[in-house]
Order: sequence, then C-alpha cells, then structure tokens
Amino acid sequence: MSGILSIGVSALLSNQQALNTVGHNIANVNTEGYSRQQVDLATRNTGYNTTGWNGSGVQLAGIDRQYDNFLSTSVRRSQSATEELDIYYNSALRLDNLVADSALGMGPAMQDFFDAVQGLADDPSAVPARQLVLAEAESLVDRFHYIDGEIEAVRSRLNDQLDFAVDEVNRLATSIAELNVQVANASNSGLLALPNDLLDQRDQMLDELSKLVDIQVLEQRNGSMNVFIGKGQALVMDTQAATLSTQNNNGDPDQRDLAFTTDYGTQVVTDHITGGQLGGLLGFREDILDPAQNRLGLVALGIADELNSQHALGLDLDGLAGADIFSLGSVDILPNANNAGGVVTATYTNVGDLTASDYTLQYTALNTYTLTRQSDNQTFNINTGGASPFTYAQDGFSLSIDSAGVAVGDSFQIRPTRDGADGFDLLIHDTDQLAAASRLSSQPLTDANGNPANSGDAVMSQPVVSNTNGLPYGAAMQFTFVADADGAGNPGFTVANGPVGAPNDYILYDPATESTGKSFPVTAKVGQFDAFGGISFSISGTPVVGDQFTVGNNTNGKSDNRNALTMAGLQGMDTLFGGTATFGEAYSQMVSDLGAKTHHAEMNLAAQEGLLERSKAALDEVSGVNLDEEAAKLVQFQQAYQASAQVISVASSLFDTLLSAVRR
Repeated sequence: MSGILSIGVSALLSNQQALNTVGHNIANVNTEGYSRQQVDLATRNTGYNTTGWNGSGVQLAGIDRQYDNFLSTSVRRSQSATEELDIYYNSALRLDNLVADSALGMGPAMQDFFDAVQGLADDPSAVPARQLVLAEAESLVDRFHYIDGEIEAVRSRLNDQLDFAVDEVNRLATSIAELNVQVANASNSGLLALPNDLLDQRDQMLDELSKLVDIQVLEQRNGSMNVFIGKGQALVMDTQAATLSTQNNNGDPDQRDLAFTTDYGTQVVTDHITGGQLGGLLGFREDILDPAQNRLGLVALGIADELNSQHALGLDLDGLAGADIFSLGSVDILPNANNAGGVVTATYTNVGDLTASDYTLQYTALNTYTLTRQSDNQTFNINTGGASPFTYAQDGFSLSIDSAGVAVGDSFQIRPTRDGADGFDLLIHDTDQLAAASRLSSQPLTDANGNPANSGDAVMSQPVVSNTNGLPYGAAMQFTFVADADGAGNPGFTVANGPVGAPNDYILYDPATESTGKSFPVTAKVGQFDAFGGISFSISGTPVVGDQFTVGNNTNGKSDNRNALTMAGLQGMDTLFGGTATFGEAYSQMVSDLGAKTHHAEMNLAAQEGLLERSKAALDEVSGVNLDEEAAKLVQFQQAYQASAQVISVASSLFDTLLSAVRR
C-alpha cells in the first residue's frame, strides 16, 4: 500500500516543481538575459519483491538551464564588434558633417578669401578692395579656429566617454567577481542543482561588459568565470577584480591612456584594448580625430607660409616691404613626463614638405635616436656623434637635439601640424599694409625727357621676384645689348650692378633665332640672380647694339597689382605635400578621406548588426522563452499533477478499505 502512495507523492511533488519551473519561465519572459529552465525527471530506484522488479515513482533529477556557451560567446563577440563600429561611426559622422558642411567648412572661407585677393589685384589702390581682403582674412582665421575648436571639443567629449566607459567596466568587473563568490559557494554546497538565476545574472553582466570592451571568458572548476581583456590582461580572476583606469598620456596631457592596475602594479594598455565602446573610441581618435586636426593645421600652415612669403616680396602703399599677414604656428614638442633629461626644439624648414603625421623621437642607444613617423611607422636613425646640440632635418622641419642628461628610453612626441590652425591669426589690420605691388620693375632706356631711347623693338617683361635677397637694390641692374657678350662672338646682354664675373655677368640672346621670346635665367644658369631677389624675366623682339634695360626698385607701386596677382594665384598652385596638392585639394583630401572612412564604418556597422541579430536569434532558439510552448507545458504538468493527486486519493481509498476490513 505504501508503494502506490509513495509513487503518487513523488509524482505530485515532481509535477509541482515542473509547474513552478514553467511559471518561472513565463514570469521571466521579458527579463533581459534570462535563460529558459527545464525540469529533468527520472525514475526512482526500483525495488524487487516476489512479483519481480517494481517501479517506485519519479524524482526530480535537476532543473536544467537551456544555455549554449558557443552561441553566447558568438553573441558577445558580435556585440563587442557592433558597439565598436557604432561609436566609431557616429563619432566619425559628427566630425564629417562639420568639415564637409558647405557653409561651415573651410572650402567656402578659403574661396572667399582668395576671391577678395583677386579683387585687390583687379583694383590694387581701392580702399574697399583692401578692406574686403582684411575682412575675409579675419573670417578665414575665425573659420580655422572654429573647426579646430570643435575638434578639441570632440576630443574633450571623447575623454569623458573613456572615463565613463572605464567606470562601467570596473563596476561590472566588481559585480562579476561578487557573483563568482555566490556561484562558487552554491557549487560547493554539496547540492546537485546549479544556481541558474545567478548564472543568468553573471552572463548578463558579461554581455554588458562585452559592449564596452572585447573580452575572453574562461570557466573554472568551481563555477567561477575568469575574464580577460586586451592581450590577456586578467580583469577578473576567480573572486578578485582588477581595476581599469584612465590617466593623462605621459607625452600628451590632452590624451587619455588606459591603465590596468593589479596587485603587481599599473600598466598602460591603451594599445592593447580592442572591441566595444573603448575600442571604438580609441580607433576613432587614432584613425580620424588626430589625422583630421593635423591635416587642418597643415592647411593653415601652408596658407600662412605661402601668403607671408609672397607678401614679403611685395610693396605696400607706403612703399614698404610686405609684413607677415598671418601668424605661423610652431612645431609642438612634448617631452615624456618620465624623461631623465634632454631638450628638443624644432623649426619649420619647408612647410610644403610637411606631412600630416605625428612623430616619436626616442633615445635608443649611445648617441643614437630613432625618429618614427606614426602615420606609416617608418623609422629614421639619427646618430649625433656626441654633438650637442645636434641638428636633424626631416619632412619639412628641423630638430635641434640637446642630449644633456638624456637616458636610454627617453622620448619626445613631435607634432608639426597639430596646432597649426590654433596658431593661425591675422597680423595685419591696416589696409595700407597690404603689399599688392611688386618690389622691382623693369624699364627700357629713356632719354633725359623720359622718352624711349632704345633703337630696336626688344621688350623685357616685368621681373618676377622669388626671394628677398639683396632687396631693395642699391643701384638698378643694367642690361646692355652687345654683339659679343661672352667673348666668344655670341650676342647678348651684359649685366651691370648685378652678378659679378663670367658667366653670370651676361645673358646670351640671339635675335636671329630667339626673337619670339627667351626666359631667364636659363637652365644652365639657374641661380644666376638668386642674390638679387631671385628674379626671372623674359626678353623678346630684336634689340640693337647699345639698347638697354634696367631692373630696379619699384618707386610707383600704388597701381601695381603684380604681387596681388601672384598671391591670388597661390590658390591654384601645388604647394603642399611636396608640391602635389593645392590648399583646397589638401583640405578636400581630408574631407574625402574622412567621408570614405565614415561610409566604410557605416557599411561595416550594418553588416555587423545583421550578424548580431542572427547570433541573438540562434541563442534565443535555445535560451528564449516561448509562451506557446510554456502554455502547453502548463496544461501538461497541470494534468499530470491532478492525476498524481488522484493516485494519492486512490491509495487513500484503498487504505481505508483495508482498515474497514480489518475492523470487522
């Protein structure tokens, strides 16, 4: 009699637990990270009697958590990649919208400025034209400052995002370590059942952690989860959590580094972190933010250097040499905070040869430095030979290295163009100071009354000045046509008050074959007039022996527009990146590069989001709660529970019948 009662009770209790489990599943259908649970029923040990082996009912073997570690790992990896691309893309998109804006970008400001310079060339003595140049120059300065300021704001916001993400990493790591304690205690309690809800909570936190940084997870025998980030840095080990933090970069206080702290000390791991929001922020900073600011600074430096150099070759309305229009930024040198000694300074040698890259200078051995161009990791070995200071030129800038007190490992961050836009300012505020006229002019020989005195029809073009050497002239340079200029019977012009000594004191010109025009200096005499403003000119027509031209200081430059024309023409000249790009092209390359990277990130994000959805769907097939299925199980176990109760009722009835028979 006790057998059937025992069987009924075991069935009742087992089906009751099954109903509880189904109800638990239904209650948590909308709980994030919940894994469906399922009862595992097994027959109780059978017993032997005279009739044979008889069953003794059912027992609860366990409550299984429907979970697939492979699918969960796949979801975490997809989440990490998706979050990385999402924050990378959205950060890039905001910057792209700024620099490519048709109204707020640099393109319109540069065009308006050079249009104003062209207007000055059209009417060099007009005050309104001069005022417009200064107004547009001020607007150009403001635009450079605005975009550079917005980039700095993005950098500041990025630092805040890094701080917040690191705080979240630490919070989750601490929570995972605490859950490891609870899971390990439950696993060591001697109970066969696993703490399913605790496991779900821990996996949910691992999922959240994977959104912040790429993680690797390793389960231990006691049920604890070890969590690793970067290149094997242990964030959680059993019940202990390490600490991730942000700190100012030793070489650049405006840049945040990620540091990893354990019982063994602190290690900078910025270069090791990938995936998640942290990886996306670091990738955006390295791939887009720093290069964009460097490229913007390079354009500003190029405009300032070229305009200043050309302006210096002209005369203003007061007859004075042109002063600098714009201030030129400086090479930014950031010594590492841990350096033992050494001082490095830098100057620009040729802005046109600058790249948009940052550099790292490191003292690697006795009298030896290594300069690394960060854009392509190309290295340049520098041997000072013990000289201090030692000068080394590279990519448009020159380093002066003082090695006093320097130690192996000391390093310097070199940023030739980073502060170019910030240091770009207008230096001229007086319209009279705009040098539209050229410094020199050429004139044919005239008599005492100012009438032309040359007999031939030869013409000398107005000289183009390329440097300030020897300016202003002490005496006008005289070119006199002779039948034998070189002493070898070849016709040409002798040069007085200019280059001294053959062959520089004459130029050959044969009217019989060159009357259509000949440019000077010729290839064979490149540099002939370098010490005299580096002039170049041309002669055409047929001179007569004795005909003369002079090149001297321009004394009537108020209506002269030659220098203004040349300044306006700088807009279309390939002056940057080693003479391969104009100002506009250099900026457009920045915009197009940023746009291409943003578009590429957008496509990758869309693809990765698709992969994430498929991974989640695959995991939901295993772990998700299906209400229809649970409703069917609810009916199934309810009926089984009622039947079990009926078995107990039958057993009770049989027992009562037996008792009644005995009483009689």
